[in-house]
Amino acid sequence: MPYSNAQQITPIMEEVRRIRPRRMIDVGCGLGVYGMLCRVQLDLYDDESFDKKLFRNGERYKRWDTVIDAIEGFEDYLEFIPRWAYDDILIEDVRTALPKLPDAKYDIALALAIIEHLSKQDGIEFVRQLQRISRSVIVSVPKNVMPQEVAGNDFETHRSQWSQEDFLALGFNKFIPHSGVWIAVHDPDCGVHEDLPVVPAEIAGGQPVAKVCVT
Repeated sequence: MPYSNAQQITPIMEEVRRIRPRRMIDVGCGLGVYGMLCRVQLDLYDDESFDKKLFRNGERYKRWDTVIDAIEGFEDYLEFIPRWAYDDILIEDVRTALPKLPDAKYDIALALAIIEHLSKQDGIEFVRQLQRISRSVIVSVPKNVMPQEVAGNDFETHRSQWSQEDFLALGFNKFIPHSGVWIAVHDPDCGVHEDLPVVPAEIAGGQPVAKVCVT
């Protein structure tokens, strides 16, 4: 669906605020819920002169401080996306859109409730592309992906199941607790805890991962 459950919004937004990106991309933005929340939290909430960023008498006095881009595959969602929240919205399949983006363009990439719509092989390549274009990545996916097909929108079909071990093997080093959703974070700046176990080499794709940061 082009939106996610309410219970994961707060922990994801807290993580975005912790990272404080200057440039970010919302991949598979759906109806643009997170773009709108990120715009408010990153550009308005802590700014005493927030009013200068909003329209007054038809004129905007100050531009946004944060670049927030988006990719969405299903063009029919475009009319529902809050355009003011995004700098640029690309309507394209993420599998063809991401390889065109330059390395390290963003500070954070959000991929929320999208990876289950890709095959496992496509999902792995999807994550690698996110890690290539962005320093940090947040992925969310239901722990139990149920069968789903939506008439007229093939992008909404569920195609894969994901586990914590899958994300460990892809280099994710932080997991935000949630009862029904994996919220996995790949963040090279994340602090590690010395009492956390080593991730076995067979899970980590042949190379043991020394520590994982879990909050």
